[in-house]
Amino acid sequence: MYQGFNKTALSSQQSIAKSFIILLKEKEYSKISISEICSRASVSRQTFYSLFESKENIIAFELKKKYSFDPASECKCCGVPTLEQLSEGYAEYIIEKGDFIKLLVDNRITYLMHESLYECLAESAFTDSPVTADFIAGGLTTIAKHFCTDYCGIDRSHLKGIIYRLFSGAYFQ
Repeated sequence: MYQGFNKTALSSQQSIAKSFIILLKEKEYSKISISEICSRASVSRQTFYSLFESKENIIAFELKKKYSFDPASECKCCGVPTLEQLSEGYAEYIIEKGDFIKLLVDNRITYLMHESLYECLAESAFTDSPVTADFIAGGLTTIAKHFCTDYCGIDRSHLKGIIYRLFSGAYFQ
């Protein structure tokens, strides 16, 4: 994925991402071709491949730029949030980004959300090992997935409580 500073390239990158998300709202992920994305974004295939490697790469770009969740941002003092802060922040994230998460769920590509969250956790002081980062990313991604499909009517406080109980172990008592 392109990460430079060329204004034209950055503009094309944004256009491709925007066009892809619009297409994703119109049809299934698996039925969207690179040619379609290029046509919609008014760029060549060569431009596409100089900026992105694949459709998955566009989702990764969008997750990083617009739809990421960074647990460290929940704690203003040390970068490591309490479970209470994590639960509150993630509940808010799910509610705010629910439409995008639902697109991922509907297209069976929540694994990209998991990968994005895992990378963020693995690079932070929040977790002490890849296993911990993977476990937390998997749990949080699954909660988001089910909220967007099964429980979209519950409020933030209830969602926060679910997250807190699961990760604190209180659910099992």
